[in-house]
Amino acid sequence: MYQGLDLARLSEQRRFAFVDGLAELFHSSAPAPAGASSPFTAQHTALPSRGTLPVRSAPGPARTPVQPAPTVPAAGKAPSGPGPVKRLHLSGRGQSALDSLEQEIVSVINGLQGRKGSGDEDENEILLVIDQPDLLLAATGLSHGISATEVAEWVMGLQQHVYSTVVTLAADSPLIHNASAFAQQHSTPLETEHAAFVVGLAHRASMVMQLRNLDTGAAKDVSGVLRISKGGGREQDTGESAWEEKEVLYFVQRDGGVRVFGRGE
Repeated sequence: MYQGLDLARLSEQRRFAFVDGLAELFHSSAPAPAGASSPFTAQHTALPSRGTLPVRSAPGPARTPVQPAPTVPAAGKAPSGPGPVKRLHLSGRGQSALDSLEQEIVSVINGLQGRKGSGDEDENEILLVIDQPDLLLAATGLSHGISATEVAEWVMGLQQHVYSTVVTLAADSPLIHNASAFAQQHSTPLETEHAAFVVGLAHRASMVMQLRNLDTGAAKDVSGVLRISKGGGREQDTGESAWEEKEVLYFVQRDGGVRVFGRGE
């Protein structure tokens, strides 16, 4: 998505910020005691450098090369990448847990909005991209008191602080259709909550972009179907803002580029 953008330069200009909501979401921010092992701690293995000549055997005691100790980034600090990274930590249950996450994200948004005063209103319009917020439903579920309604309200709360919002969600057939009234089997609580969350956001969205596989199966020159439709929250189109719903095919090439074309082309 950010291919071709100089994220380091945008971060220095306070035009881009990244919030990591997965790496340490369920990991306590408190430092672990010395010597304690944790599944969230990266294990570094020293690899032999390429082109190193083997050591010849010689009389005397064997010498073991000393490898420098790997440096592990401190908690809350970003690894090598474009600018600082804000990492979220889920604490509490229910609405209070979501409220704490919202405050952390809003603090980052306010930092970007601190650029106001430049005189250019377009530069102050912030686009918020929320990638897979349905993870909260799958990972926590009703056991943490987090439902589809509460996650939807959490997204609405974040929307109040930005100009526009893009939300990506999983719309797999089992998660959506098994919860419908036409399903022949009983849906699980996760399927019911996930379907309610995805459908609810689609009814409030201005635009819905769907990616799906071909109904006839895989093909060598077609990766899938791209459909762009109007959401339930879009206002009446007038003048230049009017656009037409469309469904096209797309193909992801080996170099990472994407080619879009109509059916039969």
